[in-house]
Amino acid sequence: MYKRQQQKTAPGSTFKLVSATAGLAENVITTSDQIRCTGIYNDISNKPKCWIYPGSHGLDNVFEAIRDSCNVFFYTVGNRLAQKKTGSYNDANGIDLIQKYAHIYGLDQKTGLEISESKSSVATKYPVMAAIGQSDNNYTTVALSRYVTAVASGKKYNYQLMNKIVDADGKTVKKYKADYEDISDTLTSSQWDAIHSGMREVVSTMDRFQGFDIPVAGKTGTAQITNNEPNHALFVSFAPYENPEISITVVIPNGFSSSNAAELASKVYQ
Repeated sequence: MYKRQQQKTAPGSTFKLVSATAGLAENVITTSDQIRCTGIYNDISNKPKCWIYPGSHGLDNVFEAIRDSCNVFFYTVGNRLAQKKTGSYNDANGIDLIQKYAHIYGLDQKTGLEISESKSSVATKYPVMAAIGQSDNNYTTVALSRYVTAVASGKKYNYQLMNKIVDADGKTVKKYKADYEDISDTLTSSQWDAIHSGMREVVSTMDRFQGFDIPVAGKTGTAQITNNEPNHALFVSFAPYENPEISITVVIPNGFSSSNAAELASKVYQ
């Protein structure tokens, strides 16, 4: 437990839910807007690729882009955020908006746990790359957990381990109550639905979640470290889909693939 609260990793594609929120709330995309993925994003000089390259996703709206984890869609969102204020690309303006919505989800804060906890770091540069979880985004597992819980519920909780304190006779001395900030007005109900349904589609296509009595929604992420190190594997999720009660976040440092993190989460749900 102690190590997990301290270690920070890049979030990979799990961060795309922040970018979707920012894009929708700032009106640089709508739930019906489609962006064409050709496998390469040609609007910036380094021409970053989608993970599916040399294939492509074709036209995706935000629901489909979350389902497909389309990099080109979210590169475009990051670029549009960087142009929002002035009509021309400005790195700092784009990062300001990404940081704004990361803050709404509590990703730039400690979660409130009553044990030692590292503070996560939101990207400070390159909004196009930051929008897919790259740049210098760096988060603890528990911060990602609070974030996906907020996505699911519209409530940013102050996390806590303590439920109550009792004396030697079993009498309750102190009772702790969950405290949260309501962030549900960040998006409209139809915008939240687009994000949630995209997350549901991510999980519904996974063999390891087939046959579950309770529907799960989630988002995978794979964070590349170096060419000589295995990738970090991430999976953020909640259930039941229609009326969330729990969330499960898995980060496996050097876990190779997000499918491994999803596999572990599925066994916890079982």
